Amino acid sequence: MNGPLAVLTSDGRSAGILHDGRGEPEEHAPRPFLHPVSTPRGVCVSDYRPADHPWHWGLGITVSNVDVAGQEFPVNLWGGPTYREGHGYVQLPNNGSQQVRASERRRGGVLQHLDWRGADGAVLLTEERSWHADTVQVRGVEWLGTTVRSTWVNTSPGPLAFGSPTTAGRPDAGYGGFFLRLAPSFDGADIIAPSTGAGRAAGGVVGGADAMGSAYPWLGVRSESASVLMVPAEGNPGERSWFVRSADTPMLCAAPFFHRELHLAAGGTLDWGWSLLVADTRVDGDGFAAAAVRAGCAPA
Repeated sequence: MNGPLAVLTSDGRSAGILHDGRGEPEEHAPRPFLHPVSTPRGVCVSDYRPADHPWHWGLGITVSNVDVAGQEFPVNLWGGPTYREGHGYVQLPNNGSQQVRASERRRGGVLQHLDWRGADGAVLLTEERSWHADTVQVRGVEWLGTTVRSTWVNTSPGPLAFGSPTTAGRPDAGYGGFFLRLAPSFDGADIIAPSTGAGRAAGGVVGGADAMGSAYPWLGVRSESASVLMVPAEGNPGERSWFVRSADTPMLCAAPFFHRELHLAAGGTLDWGWSLLVADTRVDGDGFAAAAVRAGCAPA
């Protein structure tokens, strides 16, 4: 099953349209993505090919630096140029791809089988990724949620190391992981995080500098008319770190390779889970926290 697919809840509501990335430019690292990501009322909260970063596409899994044993350059599965210490960002012949081998619709979602490939076409790892959509009511607010479950298997002959521009030497550029490029309406949005030392269902506004690279168990953003919440699964590998911007280039990314590389031996497996919830209103901080608890987040 190829082509765009709606990710539907059990009662037929669309959380977004899932694209396989075929036909995207090679230098943008073709990969699956969900766009538009929709609120319960059908408002789009994601962006696609913004002028500043045309390789940013909705919601998906992206990794900017994958070191492969014996290769000069890391494989770039984020798209665009690669950061090289002492050189800055350089467009290299290293943009790989995540190719969908097969997909099937399941009740409440879609199951995909993928190959992660380097620029030379060699398969680095295989992945099974499921997209599941559902709605949840929390404190009188309806959220439309998308949950992604993913298993990676290193099928290359040697170890792989997953990193970021920060692990390559650039401060505060730890992007890569579960990534959402937000719609322009989120320019200047509030960043919402758990309140330190408060109860499980407490949250509030934090500054961008405090949120960047932080280890909050969940993070959200709030525009004038919509709210977006991202919750990594408690047992995910790597760091519980965040790459987030709410000005000029609004984006939200659960970034498990922000500060430190994550290594995977040949034949090794990594299991991941993330949830994204969206609502049609300016949810208060405690509402975000309560929704995060419902999504399975550990207390702050």
